[in-house]
Amino acid sequence: MFKRMIFLMAMSLLVLVGTTGSMPAQAQSGITVPMADPWLQKPVLPYLLLTQDSRLASERQNLYQTLHLSAQEEKALQEIAKQEQRAVRDLYQTSQSTLLGEANSSMDKEQAVLAHNQGVAEAMAKTDRAVRQLLGSRYSAFRAWIRAWWGREQEAIYHLKRPQPVASPGVRSSAYSCYMFATQYYGYTNYEVALPDKYVKFANLGWHIPPPYNSRYSSPPYTVNIYRSGHWVRGVLVREVGPWNIDDNYWDSANGSNPRRMFSDIPLCWSEAEYAYYYGYNGGKDQFGRTVTVPHISGLDASRCR
Repeated sequence: MFKRMIFLMAMSLLVLVGTTGSMPAQAQSGITVPMADPWLQKPVLPYLLLTQDSRLASERQNLYQTLHLSAQEEKALQEIAKQEQRAVRDLYQTSQSTLLGEANSSMDKEQAVLAHNQGVAEAMAKTDRAVRQLLGSRYSAFRAWIRAWWGREQEAIYHLKRPQPVASPGVRSSAYSCYMFATQYYGYTNYEVALPDKYVKFANLGWHIPPPYNSRYSSPPYTVNIYRSGHWVRGVLVREVGPWNIDDNYWDSANGSNPRRMFSDIPLCWSEAEYAYYYGYNGGKDQFGRTVTVPHISGLDASRCR
């Protein structure tokens, strides 16, 4: 387990980890063959239209031009995406509070997962109806564009995720830069991040960690350095876990000193949530069985990272 991680954020992040192989994502074991058409399989409209990323900004302009959307129609499509984003975000938050509540029974947690997945399916169906109504005869062209774009997106992400060597990493491992998406959350402070490994949080907060993991997380505090828009923010404490998974130390190899606890067939630098969203790993679901609605893997309170 390294003590300091480095992140690059624009919606992309940089993390320092060990080396990984070059096998294409689709060839890894445990991968479900990704569907050529993601529509109604996962929420893609908010990802496409609302993510702050220059590459996706170019793609959405291509979509608008292909469909000959007016400025008013562009705004209407973005509003549909925002409504879906709010719906799936609320579903995630509701299920998360139940799944992480120690007092909740296994039946409560199972029901929370079912409610989440059903709600996501209903939100996507509502989006589909709204898009059909907005586009009319152009709906078929929209669906064709989405299919073609998704193929490009899977290929682009695979190449972006290839780790690159980093000079002077300052961590106890072979260090590589890794591209990843981040999302914002509102934490205990304005200067913290969340990672999908509960024991990093436990170590930093002084909470009990059971053996054998207690010896592997014995050197807190664990912090990250964040890079965004040409500026560094250093020494940001990991104080929360998530989003999605809580046992995914994706920066550790399967046979390292702190072996990856789950999803060991996924290459280094890839979180399970990313693999599930882009390539259908684990049926597109997280460790609890929830449909992954965004590929974001590192929660970040970004109020000081502007």
